[in-house]
Amino acid sequence: MSYAQLTLEERFVIYHLRRYKLSIREIARRLNRSHSTISRELKRNAPILGTVYWAVGAQQRAEKRRGIARHVRRRSNERLCRYVEQRLQAHWSPEAIAGRIKLDFAHELSMRVSHEAI
Repeated sequence: MSYAQLTLEERFVIYHLRRYKLSIREIARRLNRSHSTISRELKRNAPILGTVYWAVGAQQRAEKRRGIARHVRRRSNERLCRYVEQRLQAHWSPEAIAGRIKLDFAHELSMRVSHEAI
């Protein structure tokens, strides 16, 4: 089964089913989606403050993220680029850099990069 992004209609269904206190797995069954897709959707697009998932706000956040490719976001992070470049110049492997950055910046999600991206 190929991946398709959630639609606004599916987000409305998620909103309503969450209001009725249905589990993530039950929502996934009803939408014929993976439970991990629903879980990621709720984590990624939930409001920063508050606990209520709002479909229109989630759609807006998803569209905003979709507009900027990940590699562009990573390259615009000067601190991340500087960190990676310094380690590459010191002959670190991409795997070592990606592993160490998680330790050095454990609570900063903007400081994440995979060894493939390096």
